[in-house]
Amino acid sequence: MRMNTQEAVLSAYIASIGKRTPRDAAQDAAELCRLATSLNRLNEIACNSGLTERQERRKQKLQTRIKAVLEQAGLVLNHFNSDPRGYAVYLDLPDGSYNSFGGRECGYGIGR
Repeated sequence: MRMNTQEAVLSAYIASIGKRTPRDAAQDAAELCRLATSLNRLNEIACNSGLTERQERRKQKLQTRIKAVLEQAGLVLNHFNSDPRGYAVYLDLPDGSYNSFGGRECGYGIGR
């Protein structure tokens, strides 16, 4: 359920920026949530047993892809989080909204 809410919020923000159509905004939001969830899974593996070289490369590719989708959508990356207990990706939304205990300076988290 949380993922659907995150997708809806991201989709609305992307569409409100005006760079993407509502349909493209929804696709970007779904892809961002999917990529952030994959990154969070790698964070869990890193915490439990460490990452292999292949998994490290996968993590770098995920981060690169997330940055590309954010740029395309007109959103700004705040930071990546490697702690599996929190969100994997934090964004700076245009109105300064946030959904974590870090407050406005931490940003809006996506992922699990």
